[in-house]
Amino acid sequence: MDHSSKAHDAAGTSGGCPIDHSSAAPREVVPSTALPAVDMPRLKQVLSIWARPEPYLKKCRATYGSRFRVTIIPGVPLYVISAPEDVKQMFLAPRDVLHTGSSNTPIEKWTGQNGLAWLDEEEHTARRRSVMPSFRGDALKRVQQEVVRLAKEEVASWPRERAVSVHPFAHRYTTKVILEVLFGEHRPACEDEMFREVMKMLEFNSRPATMRPFHLLPAWKMTWMRLFRPNGVHDFLTRRERVRAMVNEAIDERARSGAPGDDLLGVMLGIRNEDGSTPTREEMRDEIMTQFLAGTETTASAICWALEFLTRHPHVVERLRAEIEEGAGDTYLTAVVHEVLRLAPPIQQIVPREVVKPVEIGGVRYQPGDRLWASAYLLNRDEHNYPEPDEFRPERFLGVKPASHTWIPFGGGHTRCLGDRVALMELKATLTEILTTCDVERVDAAPESAHSRTVVNIPRNGARMVFRPRKVRAEAATA
Repeated sequence: MDHSSKAHDAAGTSGGCPIDHSSAAPREVVPSTALPAVDMPRLKQVLSIWARPEPYLKKCRATYGSRFRVTIIPGVPLYVISAPEDVKQMFLAPRDVLHTGSSNTPIEKWTGQNGLAWLDEEEHTARRRSVMPSFRGDALKRVQQEVVRLAKEEVASWPRERAVSVHPFAHRYTTKVILEVLFGEHRPACEDEMFREVMKMLEFNSRPATMRPFHLLPAWKMTWMRLFRPNGVHDFLTRRERVRAMVNEAIDERARSGAPGDDLLGVMLGIRNEDGSTPTREEMRDEIMTQFLAGTETTASAICWALEFLTRHPHVVERLRAEIEEGAGDTYLTAVVHEVLRLAPPIQQIVPREVVKPVEIGGVRYQPGDRLWASAYLLNRDEHNYPEPDEFRPERFLGVKPASHTWIPFGGGHTRCLGDRVALMELKATLTEILTTCDVERVDAAPESAHSRTVVNIPRNGARMVFRPRKVRAEAATA
């Protein structure tokens, strides 16, 4: 049952949900077409999600309740859901009922169509099981060592005593970590050049043109898109081809060497399918390209949001430092990370699920072609799930494990993010290093609002901070 808002509970009221949720009412199933649609021109909805996602989502929730239809792509029925039971049922739906692959068109320009993100049902299960070893077990222990080493190295290199946007530095760190996940100790000869080109390629994510599925345009329209240089499309496509060529070169180089490993490329080179076939070079390349996007942008965003919250709550910083200095555990640090990801899930709207077989969720009958768009932002800020939901209170997670259907920064179900543990390690390592070595001051007193960077939301100005050498640390060293 959804108790999320008066607008939702008041069945039959203007703009509200058509389902009567009172306990005495008989259970009624309504078609998805009966759900309220956001009364706003399509272009304005697209721009709202790009430029002002949080106010837009909050207003929709207050007006329409926990289920409503948005118009982003013409002709595609897209239903935002944010009631815990709806999300839970969506995650538990059979694999042949809801698909995610067809909803990844917005990121196809980076990832291609041959990676895990594009697979469903048996193909998805088989690929996920095959690549899992590169994110778990001994591979995870190896990555953790590099995460800590890189955190020390990168944070030490960040500018001191002047205002900077944290995002570029955080993104550089997370990209270096993902190189460890991808290649382990067998680094390609072109690694340094690849790193530079990947960083430049991903700068395109800050441009509005990144929201357009221009890769689906006819050739003549694509030519015009490339000729208009201010949109950044030409530079992006040029750099993408360079990166793809270097990834192909890295795959061939590793295949020739025959060197085994528990890194993603090593694992994929060792896969043997039931029919005896092996992954194609395009499949390996697309998995690597997916990680360059999804495995870096999300964690960089989370690092920025963590500093945005911590610099407004000095008592949390002091408690964190006390725990770090005591060295007996990271219970409070874990709670802080969970609270950061609750308030600011990098992907505020997780990948939509396309309905391929009729399914009933929360008393609503969805039909093939409908898409379910679970809102991590609305779910994580529901006052019925979290009292005082807009407050930064890490204590709410002390001794409490986040529930799989009320805390979904990594998605959920059988498509939950494979790199969730790596991301948590990165957050903990960077926060530990920053708070141990620096005093951090925010540049702007006002909180930074969220701004879209393709697949993620980051603080509008990239989290503008001043890092100063920590005085307590300096005094202790002198003593």
